[in-house]
Amino acid sequence: MTIRCSRCGCAKFFYTVPGKEKVDAPDHHGACCAACGKPISLHDVIPRSFLHSASATRHVE
Repeated sequence: MTIRCSRCGCAKFFYTVPGKEKVDAPDHHGACCAACGKPISLHDVIPRSFLHSASATRHVE
């Protein structure tokens, strides 16, 4: 699996401590996008099987 922000597409993220970082959800404790600050959720996780099928499609075209 890979993690990619569903808002901006960035693959870099950082971990937060409540009340320390300036992010979209100040009470969020976990990972946030390094580029836009959006809290990382399950919507940002891309399964490995999806990545393999997408690359196979590109090679066929």
